[in-house]
Amino acid sequence: MDRSWRNLRLVVVSVLSLATSILSEDVRAEEDYRITNEVVLSDVRVSPAKTGGQTQITFLLENRSAERVSFGGITIADARQSSIVASLGNGGTTILDSIPVAPGEVLSVDGEALWIEVDGLAKNLQPGGAIEATVNFGAVVIPITLTVADVNKPSN
Repeated sequence: MDRSWRNLRLVVVSVLSLATSILSEDVRAEEDYRITNEVVLSDVRVSPAKTGGQTQITFLLENRSAERVSFGGITIADARQSSIVASLGNGGTTILDSIPVAPGEVLSVDGEALWIEVDGLAKNLQPGGAIEATVNFGAVVIPITLTVADVNKPSN
């Protein structure tokens, strides 16, 4: 009888662990920005900044579709310009017009190799505040509301 109880306890613990894992994935998915049914932004961070200054946007972009997409950047209405910036190493950078994202690919716009740089802000970006932005995919422009990162909280 002892052996049966141990086996049953092991099965129950395994089932509970699996259920917790599945529920955790569902909670994280709610924090994602669904750009389309098949393109998702996650772990989005917009740095706080002052009027006239510069902010940096970082994120993961997942292409869940069967088609290649062309990511053309993120723009903020209350800013002079927005650019996709790529590091060339040794302090050098370049501006990219767009980035092709293959089916199933996750593009890491991590702030080290790639990032979105926004200059000439018309207003302060306060931690926890919201900003209106657009995500560009070729001729398709999708409006989105982003939250400015709280510098005291770690990213997702």
